[in-house]
Parts: sequence; C-alpha cells; structure tokens
Amino acid sequence: MGEALPAGSAFVKLDRHLTALARGLDALGRPLSLRIAPSGRDHGDAATLALEVTPGATALRPLAPVHLRATRTDDGVLIRWVRRTRRDGDSWDAAEVPLGEDGEAYEVEVLDGDAVARTLTVTSPQVLYASALEVTDFGAPQETLVVRVYQLSATVGRGFAAQAVLTTLA
Repeated sequence: MGEALPAGSAFVKLDRHLTALARGLDALGRPLSLRIAPSGRDHGDAATLALEVTPGATALRPLAPVHLRATRTDDGVLIRWVRRTRRDGDSWDAAEVPLGEDGEAYEVEVLDGDAVARTLTVTSPQVLYASALEVTDFGAPQETLVVRVYQLSATVGRGFAAQAVLTTLA
C-alpha cells in the first residue's frame, strides 16, 4: 500500500475482489513485476498493463493515536491519548478498541521548535513528563508543549504520528 493520497483523489472500492500483491513480511521492500489484464483476457492482450511495484509497510504501521490531552500535576505534565487499531475496531459497543499489536508500546517526543527535546517510551496510553525533565529540557515549566505520539509495532516499528500543541498546562 502506498502513502496516503491527497484530498480530492479518486477512490477505489475495496471489496471481495481485492487481491493481495504480496504476502508475508519477507515481501516488504522486494520489487515485483506485475501484468494486469482485464477480466477474461490473456496477459499478452494489448490492454494489459505492465508495472513494477515494491510493497511497503504502510498498511502494517499502527494508526496515529487521537485525543491527545495534558494536565499539569504536582509531579509534572500527564499526557494521555486514545489508541486506534487496524483490526476489529468497528464495534460501537467496546469502550476501547482491540490492541491489534503483539504488545502495547508508545514513543512520545517532546519538541523544542523543530528539534526533539526528549523521547519517552511507555507501555500504556499515557506518560508523565516529570517536572525535573521539563526543567532540564526547557529551563522552567512551560505553558504549552508540542508533542508527537507514535504507537509502536514489533513488526514495523513506529506507526503514524499524532502531533498536538497541548495548552492546558497552567
């Protein structure tokens, strides 16, 4: 699967006729030569499309978390979020979606401008950015923090980032 398409792009209906081009993790990054022909026609037909594709890990990367929020506590800034899933997350009955990964893990980057001031790793959808770390990174408590949160996959590493400016820190 390629990168996300820009707004206004045409869409493709995904139904039972969808065929996986590559199966298994060993296919990632390996180029494939394909010949695609209309149904019922030979691959030598003039209407056949020949192309080279290289399967990437996009479809395996965890989705970006949502609803990032922060609260200042006596110990520091508590940053929380809600995870998303690619598997069985369509039920409206569940209070929380299934994990969809072998284990739950996140990396949280605290930014100073464009630079990463600190990376925190946790195994639940929240992290405490301790007051001592904040003072080390910025010299004083901040009224706002810019953070990026990635869910981690044991298979493909970092998922897509959620980035937010957290301003509820006063």
